[in-house]
Amino acid sequence: MTNCHHTVGFTSAVLLIIANVIGAGTFTITGLMLSQVGHPVLVLLIWLIAGLVMLCGAACYGALASQIPESGGEYLFISRMYHPVLGCLAGWVSLLVGFSAPIAVCAFALGEYTRHWPIFSGLADSRVIGTVFIVLIAVMHSVGRDQGLMIQNLMISCKLVLMGAFIYLIWDQIAMEQLNTSSLPSPADWHFDGLSTGFIWAFFAYSGWNSVIYIASELKASQRNLMQVTMTGACLVLLIYLVLNYAILGQEHVDDIVGQVDYLLLIAEHSSSPWAVVIAAIIVNLALLSSLSALIMLGPRVYAKMADDGYLPEFLQAKSGSHRNSILFQGIIALLILWYGSFEFMLSSIGYLLGICCVITVIGLVRLKLKDRHIKVLFWPYAPTIFIASVTFCVIHHIYMHPTHSLTGLVLAVPGLLFWFLGKNANAVKEKG
Repeated sequence: MTNCHHTVGFTSAVLLIIANVIGAGTFTITGLMLSQVGHPVLVLLIWLIAGLVMLCGAACYGALASQIPESGGEYLFISRMYHPVLGCLAGWVSLLVGFSAPIAVCAFALGEYTRHWPIFSGLADSRVIGTVFIVLIAVMHSVGRDQGLMIQNLMISCKLVLMGAFIYLIWDQIAMEQLNTSSLPSPADWHFDGLSTGFIWAFFAYSGWNSVIYIASELKASQRNLMQVTMTGACLVLLIYLVLNYAILGQEHVDDIVGQVDYLLLIAEHSSSPWAVVIAAIIVNLALLSSLSALIMLGPRVYAKMADDGYLPEFLQAKSGSHRNSILFQGIIALLILWYGSFEFMLSSIGYLLGICCVITVIGLVRLKLKDRHIKVLFWPYAPTIFIASVTFCVIHHIYMHPTHSLTGLVLAVPGLLFWFLGKNANAVKEKG
């Protein structure tokens, strides 16, 4: 069994949420949204609505985690509230798309941004550099959780300070006419396909708001702090997104970032400060590094819990609080995706299953609440209703737009059934023995 020590403090847990959310998606999606919806105000509105949905999800997950204060994420919740077979499917989806694939894409992006650094001058392939980062950060978290958490907190703190500095440098260049609602086209002229696509992008950019459920049993005073940590982290993320995008979308040269992924650097180039470009480049790299670190830290908690329950090999259990083996296991899968797989294919074929897992989890909370009225759920019943309806819309829209890939995703989820079947038989043998 896992021997966990409650050593993750309130501040570290909140910073972990911020690290997991504010990553590659934060600095790549706004320009693409602008090309879809055509007006800065509509883009800002999308970020706001998606953020409010995130807060609804955070309220639900915080309430549920307070009832089941153990590490393991959706695998744990769904296994306990429904059946282990559904939990194993959720755990397998988390392994592939929730953690391993994002680790691979963060590592590749880091390779793209850093391959021109003098230290990597002899390494032309971004995948080689990405491999170096995965190995280094995996070793950092394997050597000692506390040391890894301390370095991660330092990276996140530096990232937040630099983001504040960047916003300050471009704030005086905000042209209010860009955010003037009087220039909005009439609703009849809105591109509703673009709005729905932008909403889905924004919602996935907010993914990671539920990070604390993966370390629930390691949080100090977990039952008391889980809700507070989840809501505090989610509120801070929403505030950061709104302020950052307000500053970017209000720029006089906002038309230059339409359809562009590297819009942060484009905005910085128009700044009157020579420091803006340097700070923007550092922010992107720190965001990718801290996200990579958070993903490598969180994922193994799921695999260790599945191993504890007998649905993954025993060597993945956390021995004496160490997740070294599961970190290695996750690292190998991430490296395989980095070198031979495709994150885009994973996201389009199986990523929607993450949304289904979230909906099933919140429905489970509703069932518990109806049985026990004393369970505290913030904004009940509006929070679960809004969350379930919004995420279900995203899932249905995705399946409609990518029917073939969606069917492929069901095939990729089959190994989760295999793990459950083998684990069930193994557990039955142990009970008889």
